[in-house]
Amino acid sequence: MRLLLVAALVAAAFAARDSLKWNHEVSESVDGVDSFKIGYEYRFHLDSQVSNGLPVPGSQQSAGRSKSLVTLSFPESETVAHLRVEKIRFASIQKEIDEPKKIQPFELFEEIELNEEHLRTLQLPVRFRYENGMVSEIEFDREDLDWSMNAKRIYINMLQVNLAQRNSIESRFTNEFDSKKENVFIAPELTLEGDCEVIYTILPESSSRREESEILVTKSINFEKCSHRVGQRYNFRFGDECPSCEPKFNGEERNIESSTVFNYRIAGTPSRFVIKEVELRSVYSYAPISEKETFFTTFVSGNMRLIEVNKENKRIAAPKSEKKETLLYSMEWEKKEEKFLATGDESLLKESPYPEIKNKHEVVSRLIKSMIVKMESEEKGIELAATHEMARIVQVLRFATKEEIKKIQKECNSDSHEEFVCSQMKDIFDDALALAGTFNTVEHLVEKIRAREISPLKSATLLKQLTSIRVPSEKIVKTLASLCKDSRRQPLEHQSCWLTVGALMHGVCGDQRDLLAIESSEEKMCPREMKERFVSILNDEFEIAETRYEKILALKTIANSGMDLTVYPLEKIIRNEKEEKIVRVQAIEALRKLRSVLPRKMINILMPVFKNIREHPEIRVTAFHQIMQTVPEKNIIDQIIYQLEKEPSTQVQRAKSEKSILDQIIYQEEKEPSTQVHSVVYSSLEQYSRSEIPCEKTMADYCKHALRTLRTQPRKMVSSTYKHWTVYNEENKNGATLNWAALFSNDSVLPKEVMTTLETAFAGQWNKYLAQVGFQQHNIDQVLYKLLEKVEKSGLEEVLVRGKRSSFKPTEVLSGLFSKLSIVSRKQKEQDPHALVYIRFRDMDYALLPIDEQVIPEMMKTVVRNGRIELGEIESILAKGYRFNTVLTSFVYERTRTIATSLGSPLIFSSKMPTIFKIDGSIKVELEPRNGKSFDGLRVRVQARPTLASTHVTKVEINYPHAKLLHSAHINVPVDMTTEMSWDKKFDLKTTLALPKDSRRIVQLQTRPVSFIRIWPKETRAYVEPKEKTIYVEELETLVHKIRSSHLEKATGIRMNVEGHVHGHIWEKGMEGIPSALLIGENNLEISFEKTEETPKEYVIKTEISTFDEESRMEKPSMERFFENDNKEHFKTEEYEEYDGDEEERQTSFKNYVKSYKSDKAYSHRLFAEIKSVGGRKECKAELELRSVCDAKLRHCKINFAGFTTPLLEKETRDWKIESSIEMLYPEMPETLEELLNQKHRELSINVESRWGSDNKNELKMKIQGEQNKEQKRWMKRVAELRERKEDSLTALEEYTRLVEASMLNQYKVVAKYDIACPVTRSLLERIYTYSKVSAPWFSTSYDFARNEERIVRALLTIEPSTRQYANLTLETPSEKVSIRDYRLPVPLRLVNIRRQSMTPIRSLSTLGSNLVEETKAMCTVESRKVNSFDDVIYRTPLTTCYSVLAKDCSSEKPEFAVLLKKISKNGEEKKMKIVSRKSVIELEMDKRSEKMRVTIDGEKVERIEKLEEARVYKKNEVVVVELDDVTVEFDGYTANLVAGYFLGDMNYDWQSEKTGGQTLQDISL
Repeated sequence: MRLLLVAALVAAAFAARDSLKWNHEVSESVDGVDSFKIGYEYRFHLDSQVSNGLPVPGSQQSAGRSKSLVTLSFPESETVAHLRVEKIRFASIQKEIDEPKKIQPFELFEEIELNEEHLRTLQLPVRFRYENGMVSEIEFDREDLDWSMNAKRIYINMLQVNLAQRNSIESRFTNEFDSKKENVFIAPELTLEGDCEVIYTILPESSSRREESEILVTKSINFEKCSHRVGQRYNFRFGDECPSCEPKFNGEERNIESSTVFNYRIAGTPSRFVIKEVELRSVYSYAPISEKETFFTTFVSGNMRLIEVNKENKRIAAPKSEKKETLLYSMEWEKKEEKFLATGDESLLKESPYPEIKNKHEVVSRLIKSMIVKMESEEKGIELAATHEMARIVQVLRFATKEEIKKIQKECNSDSHEEFVCSQMKDIFDDALALAGTFNTVEHLVEKIRAREISPLKSATLLKQLTSIRVPSEKIVKTLASLCKDSRRQPLEHQSCWLTVGALMHGVCGDQRDLLAIESSEEKMCPREMKERFVSILNDEFEIAETRYEKILALKTIANSGMDLTVYPLEKIIRNEKEEKIVRVQAIEALRKLRSVLPRKMINILMPVFKNIREHPEIRVTAFHQIMQTVPEKNIIDQIIYQLEKEPSTQVQRAKSEKSILDQIIYQEEKEPSTQVHSVVYSSLEQYSRSEIPCEKTMADYCKHALRTLRTQPRKMVSSTYKHWTVYNEENKNGATLNWAALFSNDSVLPKEVMTTLETAFAGQWNKYLAQVGFQQHNIDQVLYKLLEKVEKSGLEEVLVRGKRSSFKPTEVLSGLFSKLSIVSRKQKEQDPHALVYIRFRDMDYALLPIDEQVIPEMMKTVVRNGRIELGEIESILAKGYRFNTVLTSFVYERTRTIATSLGSPLIFSSKMPTIFKIDGSIKVELEPRNGKSFDGLRVRVQARPTLASTHVTKVEINYPHAKLLHSAHINVPVDMTTEMSWDKKFDLKTTLALPKDSRRIVQLQTRPVSFIRIWPKETRAYVEPKEKTIYVEELETLVHKIRSSHLEKATGIRMNVEGHVHGHIWEKGMEGIPSALLIGENNLEISFEKTEETPKEYVIKTEISTFDEESRMEKPSMERFFENDNKEHFKTEEYEEYDGDEEERQTSFKNYVKSYKSDKAYSHRLFAEIKSVGGRKECKAELELRSVCDAKLRHCKINFAGFTTPLLEKETRDWKIESSIEMLYPEMPETLEELLNQKHRELSINVESRWGSDNKNELKMKIQGEQNKEQKRWMKRVAELRERKEDSLTALEEYTRLVEASMLNQYKVVAKYDIACPVTRSLLERIYTYSKVSAPWFSTSYDFARNEERIVRALLTIEPSTRQYANLTLETPSEKVSIRDYRLPVPLRLVNIRRQSMTPIRSLSTLGSNLVEETKAMCTVESRKVNSFDDVIYRTPLTTCYSVLAKDCSSEKPEFAVLLKKISKNGEEKKMKIVSRKSVIELEMDKRSEKMRVTIDGEKVERIEKLEEARVYKKNEVVVVELDDVTVEFDGYTANLVAGYFLGDMNYDWQSEKTGGQTLQDISL
């Protein structure tokens, strides 16, 4: 009985299969048929095939095949057709196909059994109007489903042919059809893929086999001219439009090339005809990087031919329909899917074409557990497969209902799991909820955050991931906005929440490139009322903000929203001068996303701000930067500039268009008083003029022209600047820009803002602000300066204490002076020290860190008392240690593009980068000594196991055949490190780095092309795994190199193994357009750590630093033999016709100077560093020691350097050593110009000797002489002669200034003798020299062959002394002479000056730092009737007999200094200066009787040099120099020079608006 049952089932199966077979040969009934007629049935046989794969002939393809029988009839009218599909069969295959364009035999494929319900739906009839070959008014059965309707549209689409030339817009030969002539015409046509322009070519053909004539028609769709292309785009909203570049960056399809061609064989006439055969060929190429590197090609092929014509025996049932539709692909299901994602309405999923996963909670739980298992291995870290599991979890959650999500949550919280497994499951599930980004997942996530089930830090991270939600909606925005309002007590949550809300508002209502199916319908995604509600919410947040941080957060939220209506509240904030400066700056930056939406409105708002010279430089520069982001074009004639110069009024300027914007910037620069603003604008225009990015080409061309008329200024070391580095590949249309900007001001040594930005033009998309990091600050340097000063004066123990001590009470002298003088700080009360660190990602503000007293956590306030950090509180926290075990999963990005195809199915192109990061470990900090009142040491122990796995997936899908490219990276680097440091008398740092105890894989890099097929059953209780096959590209396989090698064992004791297989020439493109092997080839590379007997247990790294150790004595200079016979000629100083110096006398003078040189106190400095292995079979070690000894004024220094390493290379057997010594000697310091001119020796001398190698056979001896070139000498002598003839009347201070200028050494000569025995070193140096000659960006280079002395190199470097930005270099080697002219240096060089030396002995780091940063200091010169300010701006302001403040410290309530000046008598030029510091009051004036300067300190006249120098007052002839920590004053009784660094508040006296009550300062004795 059982055998009979089995036999019956087998017979039934074969019968079912036979029922699907039919004779597809063309019957005789087709002959002679020349039109579609009423009462006849026309049977068509349709073969179709779709294949996905790499664009490589003969490579493996993932393909699907179908065949069906189509019956077409005209039961009542020749213009109304009925259609029914029968005997449908599907099959799939994964194999190499030589010609994927051609339809392959069905027998090669593996047939797929179709669902009965799906077959029944597909067989439902359809009715449509068919007039002159054009299709309209399609009626489907009411029971039909969207996916089935689109499938039937395939057949109808193939029947549409416009022989009547309806709506043709262009025709060749004739508009009348002529059956004997070729005819070509163009007409718009509604097709399955879109409403596009279609090109017809009609060729008549006479049949030799049949009597009737046939017409051949070719029809192709021009996808570049479509009024509507069916499709979707998700997460394209983070890119920018490019208004001025090639169509590649502007078209709808920037990465996809589409082609669809129909070939018809028709019998009859244009009005009455029958289609005998239709061939369809569609090709879709996906090139995400460049047009020339196609990743995937999808071929769609179809053939529908008429095989039988019969009288209609049984009429096709008419569809039961209530509506008429078009041929256009229907996106009704896609709309329902998007509405479900946006609203969570479960009823929308009832008609899903996809199989339903019944038990999602079990499926997700299994996937999460599988992920955890793949992350457990210590040896391998996270397996790459775990990233795919994560992507599957997200896919399941996107279509989960609220109840299903709750079940999954319950499964993750189950007590059946171990504690650490449960914790990881929760973390992974929370991340997946955020990545899914549907209304249901967001709502569930918000509920968990409200219930405090997720930590604030984790919540903040999850909320940031919501910015990439596929379908943002008003419901999601409202849900998150309510959470934001409730989370004010959690700053991290609150910030992330609002920034995400702004980003989602942009997704709903902003101007961006996302394309949703919902938008294709009549309903608007964002009506104006919704936009106004959003703007009102954001504006209310700003209005109710009470703190600076809350206002900034509100503005950054507005910036993220990018809605055009936000321009109105932002304009009010920008124009409101009562608002704080940083708030107005942020309001200007909040306009950035409107740069391509409302560029003119932006310019109208910002141009007046930029042109207002009374505005803060930071505000003006920010306005300028945003103006440039609008990419203004050149379209106004040059007369506009002339009009602007005549009438630079605000109204005129606002009326101009784009070129006038740049013209106004140029005009503004020509009269710009602020050096910092000028520097930023000039450097910006200069950098933009070199831009290669196509989106900036038009602006770059105009910037080049504008720079010709713009004045330049010498650059300073700390000038504000803007850098714009671009790299662009014209062939691939890809490039990147790295921007860097720094804005300085006169009231801070720190920049006001530093910003770095990465922008890309990649894959047809311009990504402005792809990544940006910035720092803004105000007065932060004051806090740092005072802290460093306190540490230096009182020691670190005074700042860091365990017990409470009495607070330090500073002197109140200056406070009293400032009070009596009514000097008020110019800063407003709210402008206390504050800073802001911000991060932007994909043009969205991602995070910001405010630093000010309003946001200091309460914990910090408990540990800072009386200006000291109480360590007791900190120690109790640190002693406990901190353990961490975190799993973070994320999509770095995800982007999807969907288009309708001629197959009636959507073709989905997607890119995503699932990434998993896991770290577990602990950190412990101990303060040493443990029980003292203060501490002078620290011990930190870190044990961690960070591991990362990331896979970049590029995929193309259509129905069931899919293909993808996988680029994966895996990192697993354990850390076990202990760091100990102490700073009692010297700074000691010791770090112990323990190596892993077992062998393990450290890094894995992998690329793999894959084809796969996934067949889903109607219902499933598991996530169906795809059938994957790696695609092998035969053309690339011959280039594969297998790698197996070991490294580093000889040098370090660590064996690092490198294994795998990599294609040779991995970066190069293949033949016939094949992309590079890196993109489509299979590559695998693994780096692993192997534990051996040679492997040490740990590495120990030691560093010791000691500074300013006083030396009992310093050795005399040993430079008697500096001028040797072979270098005397080279070291001769340059002569000119008027100079009467004698070289022999100069060298003799130098030798006498060396013999007689005596140094004062000397100080030594030492740096020692060592690294060694511990525990291996042999010790590996390297160490270096640097020791310097200098006199107190840095005029004589000796530096010794020594180092050695154990053998590093395989053939080495002995230690490698190096010993070097450097000696530097300044000449005597001249006091006057005459003394400088008559001084025989005024050159800097440097001697360098070095020996290195295993046997010290390599040797280098180098001598350097710094001197003046002949032009500098000629200028110096002319100044001296004018003074002698009294033609140039100079004050003592002016003469002193001239002396300083004349004492610069701008020419440097080098003689280097070398003996390099090691051939490897010699070869390396030769290669470096050759490469430098070829690649260095030198302006003018000449080469001469020469036969010079062997093993000697001579060089001559001359620097232009005025700007110090251009140099000439001559280099003589044994074989050639290289001369370089007019090389522009990246930054101005600081020239050695033998006169401008610190007169104060250098005995501390602060004094040394002040001396080294001479170039960063600004100078102010004050005369009787004019002031040349620190900004180089001249004010015509006369002095009076009342004191005027020249410079002051107005940065705090405890001022450091003040410098005052007044005229002694109303009609005289003599002046009196008063310098008030915390230590003393110094008064300077000219004594008329003795004609010498008189110095009074604290009311007592002082003449003794020792006492003057003790107060840091130095008399130099008729000039008195006072060197304070913060300012240096030079005064000769008539003119004052003030030299100050940007350290202590505003050093620039506002001669017109100083806040002194509007009264002249009175002379107040102290």
